[in-house]
Amino acid sequence: MKGDGFLKGTLKLTLLSLVCLLAFSSNKRTGLEISVISPMEKTFPDIFPTGAAPRVLSFKCAANEYEPAQFVIRSPKAIQGVTIALSELVSKDGHKLQDIHWNFVGFIPLDSNTPDTTRADRCGCHDRVPEGEIIRLAPCKISDPLLEDEVVDLEANTTLPVWVTVHVPSGTPAGIYEGEARVKGQGIEDEVIPIELEVYPFELPKERNMYLTNWFMVEHISKAHNVELFSEKFWDMLGKYAKNMAEHRQNVVYTPWNQLITVYREGGGSWSYDYANFDRFVQTFMDAGVDGRIELTHIGTPSLLRHVEKGLYGVKVTDKKTGETVRVPGEEGLPPLLGSLQKHLEEKGWLEKAMLHVSDEPNYYTIDDWKKLARFAKKHAPGIKTIDAVSVPGFDGLLDVAVPLSLALEGEFELYKNEFQQGAGKELWFYTCCIPYGHYPNRFLDYPLSDLRVLHWMNYLFDVSGYLHWGLTFGWEEHDGTNFGPAKRFPPGDSHLIYPGKEGPMNSIRWETQRESLEDFEYFTLLEAKTAAIKEKLGPAADPIPADFRSKEIGGKIVKTFSDYVEDVDAIYSVKELLASEIIEIDKEPLFLFMTTPNTNIPVKIGPAVIKLQGVVEEGAKVKVNGVEVEILPDGGFVEIVQLEIDGQVVKIEVEKDGKKKTIEREFEVI
Repeated sequence: MKGDGFLKGTLKLTLLSLVCLLAFSSNKRTGLEISVISPMEKTFPDIFPTGAAPRVLSFKCAANEYEPAQFVIRSPKAIQGVTIALSELVSKDGHKLQDIHWNFVGFIPLDSNTPDTTRADRCGCHDRVPEGEIIRLAPCKISDPLLEDEVVDLEANTTLPVWVTVHVPSGTPAGIYEGEARVKGQGIEDEVIPIELEVYPFELPKERNMYLTNWFMVEHISKAHNVELFSEKFWDMLGKYAKNMAEHRQNVVYTPWNQLITVYREGGGSWSYDYANFDRFVQTFMDAGVDGRIELTHIGTPSLLRHVEKGLYGVKVTDKKTGETVRVPGEEGLPPLLGSLQKHLEEKGWLEKAMLHVSDEPNYYTIDDWKKLARFAKKHAPGIKTIDAVSVPGFDGLLDVAVPLSLALEGEFELYKNEFQQGAGKELWFYTCCIPYGHYPNRFLDYPLSDLRVLHWMNYLFDVSGYLHWGLTFGWEEHDGTNFGPAKRFPPGDSHLIYPGKEGPMNSIRWETQRESLEDFEYFTLLEAKTAAIKEKLGPAADPIPADFRSKEIGGKIVKTFSDYVEDVDAIYSVKELLASEIIEIDKEPLFLFMTTPNTNIPVKIGPAVIKLQGVVEEGAKVKVNGVEVEILPDGGFVEIVQLEIDGQVVKIEVEKDGKKKTIEREFEVI
């Protein structure tokens, strides 16, 4: 069960960061109330969260990282012209950080919850969601969009959330930076909230170490912003969306290639292809930083439904002489088009990045139909990798990037892992959509943000290299252009993560939280990389210790399986701080690595209660375990069997060399 017995390993951290605590104060003269809350807390206009901690906006992050904070304001009287002013952040050494901004958070009306989406015209069957998964029953309003308005009128007795985002650029010196936020309004004195930022002495890599795609359609952007498709205004607007995706660490672009490539029939019956729009589309995203993969849309109709005939999509062809446009069958139009596309991708240097969807969501009943379409794709474009969302394994080598539903992946994990081994030229991702629900994490509006926060911890912990979701901009067409609530056919929030603003995309707190999860993934990857580098320095004696042992042990304090994870916000932030601490400390001298069997997440049974501690130190170092010096082998390795006490025990390892000392503790539960 989620939350039971978490953090019984090394978690002894005191939760002092703002992101994990509430802070509250009230201006007795105006009645204006301000409360600092976690950015993983969704809010409601009729509820005011309060706490007793000091009122400080506190951030902790690495360089090349974004970090959010949140506070809410409320007043018994209406206040006109409310706005926020942020100062620059300055360190004691005089270094300045100016990339800090804020947004008011808007509310989305919900007329039904996730478990109510059971009608035949809706996606998914949400007949039962476990108690506690829904954060509030409908009808209600839930916070999500980060609004563009810089001045608003605060209604009496209405909670107004404010979202603050700091971006720490690459190369920013480590240290403590301070500033302030001011709440301003007509008829009130400014309310000041101190800001404190701790920049860690490391930075996240520019490269993305996992793949992320959220689907969108060019028509959505064109219609929402009233720009003609493929006009200069459209390309300018598309560039803003590409920049936004890159800032949120999306590195895969869903590319409607058959819409972007113009196909001509020449006079003699031959074919020609105009790649101008295709090239501009791809280059727009490459230039913005969405440069990991080019995800080419499907050649075949969906494989999801058992009794629906599967086939190839047709190809739109324009007669070069007459200008007449017709749609030819896929069997005729796709072979030369696919061959031309592969050649063009190779000429542009994009072939290795390209992936082609075949037919969406094949299952046990339709996998043979999918294989026929895949053989067609492999025949005519053998150099382009294939990718699809699936619910079964067993693709006979025809699928290169498998993207099973998280629910399906958990159920047949070993089968998927064996079939799609990363080193064999295959890749394993996972996806969520209108399902799964219940004990599985998803990004629905009425689910806690902690569900979304742990999503990419699962990518790291289970060695799954990518994540796919169908809904970045869908559902917009169901609204009047002003009220972009949840699309009615799907669980609330499933259809989109961003909103169309006046001059470009408008973020959401869910979109920001997904970025947090992706940055967490990079923390895990960084600790693993540092461990691997130390293994190399310490030599063969370190071989038995996996480079990912400690990073996965830490992550395992929160995530056990795809359906068993801790939702507690304090716990998640504590583990993130622990992760940062170990990244900072691991390569300090004396160099030292070790692992325990079992790890700290597994209770040790009496009989007697013992653990095996295996480690390696640099030459000349001495090691004590619980105060007793251990024997070091000539290669620097050592093994120690430690007996634990009945009430549990902290195992203390001390390493010393040339006056430098490192002390590490691990806590175990004894049952």
